[in-house]
Amino acid sequence: MQLKGTKAAAKELLSELPIRKPRKLKRSDITMLILSLIFALFIWVYIAVTFYSETSPKFTKLPVTADITNTKASNYGLQLLPESEEYINSLTVDCTLVGNRASIGGLSRSDLEAYIDFDSDVTDRIGVQSLPIKIRTKNGAQYTKAEITPNRVTVKMDHFTKKEVPVRDVQHPNLTLDADAIIRDDKITYSPSKIEVRGPSELLNKLDHICVNVSDSDTLSETKTFESGNFSYVDSDGKVLTDSEGKALNNDAFEISANRFSVTIPIYYSRKFPVGVEITEIPGSYDETALKDVLYRRLRIVSGSKTFSLPGYGDDTMTITIETSNINNKVSLEDITSYNTMPIALSDLVPGKAITRSFLAAEGFESPDNIASVTFRLDDTDILTETRWIKNSEIDLQNRNDRFSYDLKSPDGNTQVTLCGTAEELAMVDNEDLKAYVNLINITEKGNKTAKINFILPDTINGVWVIKPPSLALNVRDAD
Repeated sequence: MQLKGTKAAAKELLSELPIRKPRKLKRSDITMLILSLIFALFIWVYIAVTFYSETSPKFTKLPVTADITNTKASNYGLQLLPESEEYINSLTVDCTLVGNRASIGGLSRSDLEAYIDFDSDVTDRIGVQSLPIKIRTKNGAQYTKAEITPNRVTVKMDHFTKKEVPVRDVQHPNLTLDADAIIRDDKITYSPSKIEVRGPSELLNKLDHICVNVSDSDTLSETKTFESGNFSYVDSDGKVLTDSEGKALNNDAFEISANRFSVTIPIYYSRKFPVGVEITEIPGSYDETALKDVLYRRLRIVSGSKTFSLPGYGDDTMTITIETSNINNKVSLEDITSYNTMPIALSDLVPGKAITRSFLAAEGFESPDNIASVTFRLDDTDILTETRWIKNSEIDLQNRNDRFSYDLKSPDGNTQVTLCGTAEELAMVDNEDLKAYVNLINITEKGNKTAKINFILPDTINGVWVIKPPSLALNVRDAD
């Protein structure tokens, strides 16, 4: 009963609400609805075509970049060779992107970047590699649906290493020399003499040394230093390293620790001289004929299998080159007739025995022949030696000191003497003709002493000498 009352109340309430009854549509209303539907369909088609349809814009002559840092190639230690970098800098590609208008429709040429992919196809090897060219936006968005022409590039890569290379050659086409002057190439000095060079291993392995190019024009009469920043990279065969086009590598082909050099070019004056020697301690009885015919004519220089005469005693003389880098010594060089070794004492001349003598050290002069000494030998074809004896008691003791007494160790003995000379001259020497003395001037202390015996030959004998004079044994004590 209560429910029936509620329904009746609701029905009565609804009847009192102001609900409008549907009206009948007019022709104008139907026309407006159709137009609205057409406009909505047009908007939908426009949006779909403008933002969501596929498009393929074309871009021409996009420059190609080649950033190898932080890539797989750089992890392998690879770098582009300069010739590839130069080629890439001039390379452009044409590109057609494929995608919907919403994603690529607003792109312009300045938004895009063509780049070489140093990650996907690269391998750990030096030399030529073919790598893909890809497209991305400047903010890094990559496009896989792109038609790129060309889509690959051939590049050359290498491992970059370093090594120390000597500076040891110079070119100076415009320099001229004073008369008689020469350049000693082995004396040229460089500063620095070595540099550190870094570059591609394949090319660096070919590099042997640095050649400095001096472009100065000058006439050299003495040593001079030049500064130059022009140089060449040279291989072990002396050839200048070149690029793939056969052109000489420019100075910045490698990374180097120095790119400017000082070159000191030494100027020398040079002459060749016959090698000579002076014989000393010659008895006063020797005349010039004896010196020439008995001694100098028979003395030979022996070098390996060759034998030479002294200057003036044959045409087969040994020569040595003497040079000076001091222009003030040039006149002295012209005055020299022979270049002598250290002298030989007459008593050292023993038939068949070699005698070695070094050269006299002449200040300001040197020899590029690197001959420090020579060997002499006496031609003993007609030279004899004879043994003679002299009584010790007959040896004269000269320049005695009054503070001392001098006792002969063997007062009744004899001392052996070896004479050398021609048979004719030796036959003229009698034992009684031998005179001997000892000079005591240098004996200033007591004790057992020895002193060299000096021999005097007759004035009529000028082709005989004493070989290795013996010594006399003495006991030096206080005077009685």
